[in-house]
Amino acid sequence: MITALLTACDATSSDSLTLDSGKALKSTVQLDEKNSAESVSSSDMEPQTQEDFNTKDWAPLITITPAKQAREPFFLPDENVKETKNLFHKDWNLNQINSKQFNETAYGFFVVIQYDDGTILDYSLDKVNNEYFVKRFTLAGKYQPHEPFNNIHKDVVYKILEISGADDPELFFQELISSPKITKYKGCIVQQKQSKYAMVDLTSCEFDNRTDLSLYNPESKP
Repeated sequence: MITALLTACDATSSDSLTLDSGKALKSTVQLDEKNSAESVSSSDMEPQTQEDFNTKDWAPLITITPAKQAREPFFLPDENVKETKNLFHKDWNLNQINSKQFNETAYGFFVVIQYDDGTILDYSLDKVNNEYFVKRFTLAGKYQPHEPFNNIHKDVVYKILEISGADDPELFFQELISSPKITKYKGCIVQQKQSKYAMVDLTSCEFDNRTDLSLYNPESKP
C-alpha cells in the first residue's frame, strides 16, 4: 500500500482559491461514520510532520493541498454508482491488478485496488436514505507532473471523469492538465477543473513521489 506523505507547505497562506461551489451538490445528511470505510486508508489522509533537529528554529511543516482537506461528501446518481461498481471488473484490467479489496454493506461500499506498477485506486461511498454520497475517490500514481498517468491507466482516468459527470472525459482531461498550475503549496503542483458532480483535482508532489487524481466536493467541512 502506498502511504501518502504530505509534509511541506505553508498552511497559513492568505492566498485562497475561488471555487464555483454552485456546480456541486452539497450533502446535508449526517453520514454514519461508524460504518464508514474511511478507516481503511485513514493514514493516507493524516498530515504528517517532518522534523529537523539540526534546525535552530524548528517548526513542523504541514502540506494541506485542496484534495487533502476535510470535505463534505458529494451526491452521485444511481447510474453513476452502478458504473462505479462495474468500473474495475473488466477483463482488460485483470492482468494489471496486483490486489483488490471490495466491501459492501447496507451503509455503502469501498474499493482499494493496487496495480502492478504501484498505482492505487481508492474510493468510498456512503449510502444514506437509499442515496449515495462519495467520501473519497482518488487514483494515486508515481510523480508525473508533465504527463500524469501513463496509457495503461488512461482508460481508468477517463472512466473516473465520466463518473464525475464529464460529458467528454478525454477532452476534460486535456483541459485539466492544460489548466493554470497552482504552486503555492510547497513541493506540489495543483490543477483543478469543475465537473458536474465534483471538483476534479490533479495534484503532483515531488517530495512524496506521488500524483493524485481526486474527486471531491469543493465545499469544506465547517
